[in-house]
Amino acid sequence: MRYINRDQTEKRNSFSSFAFLFSIILLVCLLFLVVFRGCEKKSLISGGIRFEVNTQAKTHLRKELFGFNTNMISGDYGYLDEDFFALTKALQPKTLRFPGGTVGNFYHWKTKGFIESEMGSTLYPQLNRRNKGNYVRLQKRRNGIISFDDFMQLCQELNITPIVVVNLWTGTPEESAEWVRYAKIKGYKVTHWELGNEYYLPHYANKFRTAEIYMKEAKKHALAMKAVNPDIKVSVCATPIAFHKEGWLIKTAQRKWDEKLAENIYPSTNSWYDAYTVHVYAYKAVRKTEIEKMRGYLFGWIHFGIDEAVEYYEKLFPDKEMWVTEWNIANPANRVANTQLHAMYVGDFFLKMLSTPRITQANFHVIAGPGKGYPVFSPITPASQKTFWKYGGEPESDYGDTIRRTVYYPFQLIGEAFAESDTQFAVSLQNLPIFEGQLEYKGKQMVGIQVQAIGNTETVYIFVSNRTAKELTPQLAIDGKQLKKEINYRYVANENLTATNGGNAAMEGSREIEVRIQEWTGNSTKLIIPKNSFGMIEVKK
Repeated sequence: MRYINRDQTEKRNSFSSFAFLFSIILLVCLLFLVVFRGCEKKSLISGGIRFEVNTQAKTHLRKELFGFNTNMISGDYGYLDEDFFALTKALQPKTLRFPGGTVGNFYHWKTKGFIESEMGSTLYPQLNRRNKGNYVRLQKRRNGIISFDDFMQLCQELNITPIVVVNLWTGTPEESAEWVRYAKIKGYKVTHWELGNEYYLPHYANKFRTAEIYMKEAKKHALAMKAVNPDIKVSVCATPIAFHKEGWLIKTAQRKWDEKLAENIYPSTNSWYDAYTVHVYAYKAVRKTEIEKMRGYLFGWIHFGIDEAVEYYEKLFPDKEMWVTEWNIANPANRVANTQLHAMYVGDFFLKMLSTPRITQANFHVIAGPGKGYPVFSPITPASQKTFWKYGGEPESDYGDTIRRTVYYPFQLIGEAFAESDTQFAVSLQNLPIFEGQLEYKGKQMVGIQVQAIGNTETVYIFVSNRTAKELTPQLAIDGKQLKKEINYRYVANENLTATNGGNAAMEGSREIEVRIQEWTGNSTKLIIPKNSFGMIEVKK
């Protein structure tokens, strides 16, 4: 008979039970760890809004996108005035356009000004009145002088690339060629020249009735100019028709104009010009429309309309550069003018240009001048109702007789980043917010955020346009690694889309500076992107 030691058996059973229990606990822990790691990994990938910058996928930064159109015919500023020089220097633009848009069609560089009898020579009475009024003001304030040499001194001191509009309206090919020769002799580095401004408009039909007539004259100027300096680039005037679908069916003349510009058979080939200029404005300027609806329209137009328009121009001009030498909202009386929404719009539009390789040159219209609508900065003047938009009557600003409008601040952020950058990096985005367009984009869904990244070997600047009225808490990553470090975030935001710097044509405003740059510094995991904002995240590698 076999003897059984019950104490040893119980011990073995107890040990076995303990081992089994321990194994179960260990297995559960391992499973929990796997699940936790998986969830953690999943959260980094798809658990929230995520921006990832890939510094290995990079392209050369098109610095000529950051520019402004100048237009000094009102005489409010001169290129070397203390206010103008200081505020332009702070913006750090890479290009400036001279002598402006429309005024370039009447400017004579040798006399540094205009001929009075030519100022009323178009078929558009309102333009003639405006030209004559500005001519008188320039005579009183600046002795009628807008100096090309002053402009070039500004460009040289601030390291700015100039772009010049030549006069095909009242000027001659010889005058344009002499201008190129003068610039060359003076050592001015002027390589970008535009062959007039918006000659497709019916205002100029008494000389340029068709594109064929315009191109014949433009070619004379171009060949004369390139005979002096073959290294220059010249651009012809294309229409903005593709950006304005509402006028697509009725403005057949503009479509025909573009088609003729693109033809290779007239006058012989199109090899004599290098680029085409398009002026891009968001033309929905309904003053009584709620500003919230204008938000949905403007961002819908940027999101959907620009890609469609660029496709149109690429088909017509596949081997030419696209210059956008004027862009803004439309109409200084637009209720969006000089509001927080205007500041958001310019930042968002700029990011769209960064994502559009076809555009090689761009200038915001306009850097300075009277009024509360278009300018980046303006003189403070007595209130006036004489124009179709109000100007003047603003609060005193912190800069003498000049007030920074709302768009100044997003441009300041862009300028600071561009000054330190030479490269554009690829950005991938996940789990982005969605919002709905308005007006003609009603019912169309679009992403509520736009992100682009530029920088150098040491620093990455991430631009973020939050189109929505919601705060966002993104996860940031660079080259596959989530950021958990100190960052600096500077931004322009206001909960109120109608916040202004001194009011506008539709709203008086608070008579205070309501739109300005704000700053936050902290760990990247704590970052919050405010509603209604455009900003720049600075990350040291």
